[in-house]
Amino acid sequence: MIARVASACVAATFLLGACEFLPKSAIAKLPPALQVPQKKRADTTYLNIGRHLLRSNQPNLAQDAFIRSIRVEGLSAAALNGAGLASERLGLLHDARRYFEHAARIDPNSVTAQNNLGVVLYRLEEYDSAKRAFHAAFALSSGTSAVAQQNIGLTNNAIERQQNSGIALVPNPVPLQRLGTGEYILGAPTGTENDG
Repeated sequence: MIARVASACVAATFLLGACEFLPKSAIAKLPPALQVPQKKRADTTYLNIGRHLLRSNQPNLAQDAFIRSIRVEGLSAAALNGAGLASERLGLLHDARRYFEHAARIDPNSVTAQNNLGVVLYRLEEYDSAKRAFHAAFALSSGTSAVAQQNIGLTNNAIERQQNSGIALVPNPVPLQRLGTGEYILGAPTGTENDG
């Protein structure tokens, strides 16, 4: 009798997504073909779901997944960095800044968190702070981060233009270019050609 109820319940679960009331002992008595594995796949963490959603250009959903990752899977620099990336894509630059700053505090050796913090500070037109973040990323990489080095050069140019012109720059004159690692690089200023 229990086996029939369990079989019917498993069938209903696939159709309706319900049947949480079935005890584990009844599930164990089911034929192996009907047993649903209790193990969670390693790649189905909220952190990985958030990364996938960012790659799929769904920053709202990615933001939710990263927040859920922080709440369920624990606070991590990777989840905070992801939340910062999602916030940046949504135009929430002050929120992105807070996430990147927190990620850098949790993992002080994260080149990615420092670089992304610098990018957001640059977009907020806080060039001196951005330059410090890029220098920190470059130092953490032992001088091997070409991304941080290029961003330092672009920030120096922005500071020089701002000092020479005596007026504020156009907001966000440099677009972001996403690298495959969740790291961003400042692109060529708008209105100039980019060889690449």
